[in-house]
Amino acid sequence: MKKIFKIFISTFIITMTFCSIFSVEASSKTGHKEFSNITFLYDESAKLLIKMSKNEKRQMLKNVKRKAFGWSNYTNLYNRQVIYEANTIFSRSNNTRQSIEFKYSTTETEKKQTTKTVTGTLATKLSGKTTKISWGMDQSIRAEIGIKNDISYQEEIDFKIKIDPKRKVSLVVKGYATLSNGAAKYYLCGICLNQNLWEYVDVINEFYELYEEIIEY
Repeated sequence: MKKIFKIFISTFIITMTFCSIFSVEASSKTGHKEFSNITFLYDESAKLLIKMSKNEKRQMLKNVKRKAFGWSNYTNLYNRQVIYEANTIFSRSNNTRQSIEFKYSTTETEKKQTTKTVTGTLATKLSGKTTKISWGMDQSIRAEIGIKNDISYQEEIDFKIKIDPKRKVSLVVKGYATLSNGAAKYYLCGICLNQNLWEYVDVINEFYELYEEIIEY
C-alpha cells in the first residue's frame, strides 16, 4: 500500500526562487526579484545564498543535525542587518539648455514586508524538485530566526522636481532589513527525504533616495 505524504503549502509566501542545490538560477543578482542590491552593514564576510560556493552550500547541509521525524534546521546567518535597494521608481534626463519641471504621482501601491528564497532537491529517488516552502519547514525556520508578520499597506507619492540642464535624476527605493539563511532537511524514521537551502529577508522599513548625475557625452 502506497503512503502518500502531503505537504501543505503556506498561503502567505510572497516570493521564492527555485533551483537545484548547486545551481541557483535567480531572477536577480541577489536571488530575490524584489531587490536589485543587498549589502550587509556590519559583516563583510557574510554572503547571500546566491553568492556562496558549492562547498559552502554542501557544508551547510552537513551541519544539519539528523532527527527521527520532521524538519531539522541549521541557521548560518541569523537576522543580520542589511540595507537593500529595491527598484528605481523613475529616471529622467534633461538634454536641453533649460531647466524643466517634472511632476510625479502614483496611485495607491500595495507593499509587502517579507521575501523568501528556497533552493533544493530531493535526497531520495522521489520524483521532482522542491518548489515551495512547506508550512512545516517555515515553522521550523521561524522557530529559530523569529516570527515576522507580513504587513500590507498602501501609500501615495506626489511631488514635483526641477531638473537642470545636462542632468539626470533618479528616484530609488531603499531600506533596512534583516537577513537569515541556512539549510534544512526533512526526516522520516531517521531517513532524509528532502533537503533545502533557504534565505529569508524581513523588511524593517523603506525610504526614497533621489540621485542626480551629470550627463556626459
